[in-house]
Amino acid sequence: MIQISDDERRRAFSTWLRSGRLPSVRTAEVIELKFNPWHDPRNGRFTFAPGGSRGSTSKYARSTGNGLAGRGGGKNDRVPSSEAPSKADQVRPPTRPGPIFGRGGNSQAFQDPMTLEQAVPALRTSPARSILAIADNIFDITGPGNRAAVGILQDRSEQIIRDIKAIDPSWHYEGLGPVETVDGNINKVNELRFTRASVLLRVRQEVGSLQVETLRFIQDRTDKAYDRGMALLRAGRLKVRLSNQEALGNFIDQRVRTELRERYNQAGIDSAGKGPVRVNRREDDNSGADLTYRRPDARVGNVAYDVTLTRKTLQTPQVRGFFNADFQPSSVVIIRPRQLGGEASYVILRPETKR
Repeated sequence: MIQISDDERRRAFSTWLRSGRLPSVRTAEVIELKFNPWHDPRNGRFTFAPGGSRGSTSKYARSTGNGLAGRGGGKNDRVPSSEAPSKADQVRPPTRPGPIFGRGGNSQAFQDPMTLEQAVPALRTSPARSILAIADNIFDITGPGNRAAVGILQDRSEQIIRDIKAIDPSWHYEGLGPVETVDGNINKVNELRFTRASVLLRVRQEVGSLQVETLRFIQDRTDKAYDRGMALLRAGRLKVRLSNQEALGNFIDQRVRTELRERYNQAGIDSAGKGPVRVNRREDDNSGADLTYRRPDARVGNVAYDVTLTRKTLQTPQVRGFFNADFQPSSVVIIRPRQLGGEASYVILRPETKR
């Protein structure tokens, strides 16, 4: 193993950030260093293609594996879509800029999207009814380990703190002191991003940033709830009425809603009233002769969020009901556990309809 000083390590990492190349290190054995820009975002291991196993070329947001309905869960169980993807329901794969810390991409590492249009650029130019996949790097902060990653994350936290103070000069960060671990700093960055979004809502009545942070939060909690629900299902501790799929879906829905309410409460955001942020609240539809309503899992401004195990499209009555609601959502974000594979979560744009 090559031993280098801290100064040399920092200079080497600085060179890598700028160029994507590691400087040559000469030793008695003349060891050659090879740069691999690709890694699997789930575990950081090097691969031979962009994005690791998530570098899918699938045209559709689909699940894989065997269903759960009517039987006990197994180690590799998946809850698949019951709908075959039609030509009208094609998902546009996100443009993959490469790994966050890959070759030539380091300057973009922490440019946080502040609106859904920035998070999913195709939203700006795609026609009505489009279904757009969401890039993995919206959710994951990945990169080099150890001291280098900690330093980058700490710098990012300081930048977000400056952003918040620029919005609200009276705001003070109440952190518990320096954070030294990579996971701890990732949690800190995510916490500060949500705080920045809540301050933008409170001070400027801007919901764009909160729409992005709500997406990140729901995706994270959906993935965790899926793992927990599967474990309970295998152990026979999940109450099953109609099917295993129905039981698992209900568990995930309830858990995600509860945690989202708590997160909003911590940020001082009312999600139970008539404001622009709502969790599992009735959204009326007065477009027909009789009053009807739908209940999105969450709503932030003119965006609805739906947590689900199955694929949904504009042909799904529930999605059509969301778009017909009086608040006229511009898009519906479908959030599915990423363990199901494929492009699990995606955005459905509003169809061009007249009320």
